Amino acid sequence: MELRQLRYFVAVAEELHFTRAAARLNLAQSALSSQIRHLEAEVGGPLFVRSTRRVRLTPGGEALLTDVREQLAALDVTLDRVRALCRGEAGRLTIGTLGPAPGNLLAALLGRMGSRRPDVRVEVRAFDFTDVFDGLLHGLADLAFVYLPLKHPDIEFVPLLREPRVVVLAADHPLARRASLRPRDLAAETFITQPHEVQEPWRDFWALTDELGARPRLSPHHGDKLEDWLLLIAHGEGIDTAPAVVTRYYAWPEIAFVPLVDAAPATLALARRRDVEHPLADEVVALVLDIVRHVDVTGATVVAPPAAGRPRVAAGGPGAPRDAPTRARRSSP
Repeated sequence: MELRQLRYFVAVAEELHFTRAAARLNLAQSALSSQIRHLEAEVGGPLFVRSTRRVRLTPGGEALLTDVREQLAALDVTLDRVRALCRGEAGRLTIGTLGPAPGNLLAALLGRMGSRRPDVRVEVRAFDFTDVFDGLLHGLADLAFVYLPLKHPDIEFVPLLREPRVVVLAADHPLARRASLRPRDLAAETFITQPHEVQEPWRDFWALTDELGARPRLSPHHGDKLEDWLLLIAHGEGIDTAPAVVTRYYAWPEIAFVPLVDAAPATLALARRRDVEHPLADEVVALVLDIVRHVDVTGATVVAPPAAGRPRVAAGGPGAPRDAPTRARRSSP
């Protein structure tokens, strides 16, 4: 089995059309079909059901696509890093984000890194709601800005800031003109939530389940991406809550943001794998802990630990981090 055969398989699986996949790969269709047949012979069964009208994946093909796509993405990241080293670049770091980081935190970090380590290439990758854990565990990002509560045994979360929440609703919603809203004002509303792959405590936090005493009515529609979620709200499918920072970056005319009071604040955290030795990531964490004390975020409270340690927090509860013991930070270069 060759690596190129797996890449060919992914192209056909995504296009579900041999002609389009061949064009995408700049390959003759006959050659592509031959490689797929060789791959099927290797795995011992068909990966596609072919007919004159359509191509679809078999159960074996679906299973292979899920694993291979992740592994190829992780391999590509590794190869990019090796190529960067071969080009003489001193290092590379990828930072993931789930929504915008408040108070120009990310911009300040990139500026500081550019001045301090001009030989390091820093890239930013936007995550969908379901991407955070896979992105970190499969090496697609070294660090990620996320909002709690999240929990994973292989990922540590360093709390940075607590900030107010807002209610996100359609501009023509009856509550859109209110000066502020309380959870009890939203008890009869339908909430737009995230896919079931997202941890339930995280979905419940934004849907105000704790504040309301029960899970509110949920829309059958959900948004995999931040923009999809906003579009559903703009179209009147439901409402939701979000960190106040979204008002700065997503000022859509179809959307209204109303301050939420008497509810737990949103907690921004920096996430990373526990078991990966990455001195450059350690350096960035220390920079973030320093920067976060100087960013201007209206109404936000700094909860970051001292920059001298590498703390861990298992995010539970309603978004507010619990204190956790620190351990000595590994040496930076």
